[in-house]
Amino acid sequence: MDWQALGSVTGTVLLAGACLQALGATYIRRRRLRLAETKYARRHQAFDQQLQAVFQWARAAKPMFKAWSGTRAFRVGAIVDEAAECRSYYLVPVDGCPLPRFEPGQFLTFNLPIEPRLKPLVRCYSLSDRPREDYYRVTVKLAQPPKDQLDLPPGRSSSYFYSRMVVGGALDVQAPQGSFFLDPTDNLPVVLIGAGIGITPLVSMASSIAHTGSNRTAYLFGGFGNSREHPFREHLRELCASHDNLHYNVSYSRPMPADHLGRDYHHRGRIDISHLRGALPSSNYQYYVCGPPGLMESLVPALRNWGVPEAHIHFEAFGPASVQGLSHSATATDRGTAPCNVEMSLSGAHLAWNGGHTSLLEFAEEHGVPLDYGCRAGNCGQCLVSVNSGEVIHIKQPGLPLEAMQCLTCIGVPHGDVVLEV
Repeated sequence: MDWQALGSVTGTVLLAGACLQALGATYIRRRRLRLAETKYARRHQAFDQQLQAVFQWARAAKPMFKAWSGTRAFRVGAIVDEAAECRSYYLVPVDGCPLPRFEPGQFLTFNLPIEPRLKPLVRCYSLSDRPREDYYRVTVKLAQPPKDQLDLPPGRSSSYFYSRMVVGGALDVQAPQGSFFLDPTDNLPVVLIGAGIGITPLVSMASSIAHTGSNRTAYLFGGFGNSREHPFREHLRELCASHDNLHYNVSYSRPMPADHLGRDYHHRGRIDISHLRGALPSSNYQYYVCGPPGLMESLVPALRNWGVPEAHIHFEAFGPASVQGLSHSATATDRGTAPCNVEMSLSGAHLAWNGGHTSLLEFAEEHGVPLDYGCRAGNCGQCLVSVNSGEVIHIKQPGLPLEAMQCLTCIGVPHGDVVLEV
């Protein structure tokens, strides 16, 4: 045997093994480094997304961060019939600049020149589409008079849109605002509940969840009279059919003969707590509710009684009567029932408050004192007035910051004698 040759081969094998061992160690170190870098990048990305979500929530929640001050000129780019007496208006900025992002669920405030030589009528309408850079969309239902007061005219602002607004028409619009929106810092499953035209902000929320590719589970409940009064019918059906995390449940209170249960709608009647309890796996969700007073005043307390935490119930109410009925704390309402004197210094009115009104705005209107207003729910700030003396209590948290001795008359009630600068 050639021991010298064998030793040479053995040395070569050992050297090769050592080289492979070194290469293996280098590979392992590099692989660990890449894994650590990837893990760090993911953690950094998650942290950055969380931080951006916090900033996004802060900008949306604070009115001082409005995208522009005053009004901005828009033109109507298109008008689409969505259902009976329900139309969508696509609004394009006149300056052609990209539109700032809004939060799904927020609204636009319009200054409508209803009458020549008079102040514009200020009204608010929810955005009904996901955020886009080239247009905003609002959906308006013609407000008919109550069935027991058919001699009254339709709503002034909705009539203005229906009778006078055409493609190419001009509108002066304030920046998106409102405290009713999906929390971008939260990824809990949500239940979105809308009845009638109250479905519009929920359409924005559902469309945004789908567009962003979020895997957030969302149950959308819509309540309508029948298929004729059902806006966004095909859009929502297709949206939920193409996204496994979105679920759509429709209730009709007055279905037509052509409306079939199981095909056109899932439940006959109005949305109530028994229907929700039967359709949902549990109560452990974030709830967003928007609709007429009857729905709001029955459903929101029922959710509380079901054990849903107060912090998990978010609602957009139509007017102070609904707000007052939904108030969890009765303190402000109780303190506004005591008889007192209300003086309006500029108009010269001296009136006796007996506690029978839901707000100072309603009280002034009944006594022939015209006051400005927009949303009638404490969000837009159009009814803000100064309090010269006395104290005004708000029946809900105002949707914008107020200075000392200021109040919102649409959600304000007097606490003792008060003098308002109106």
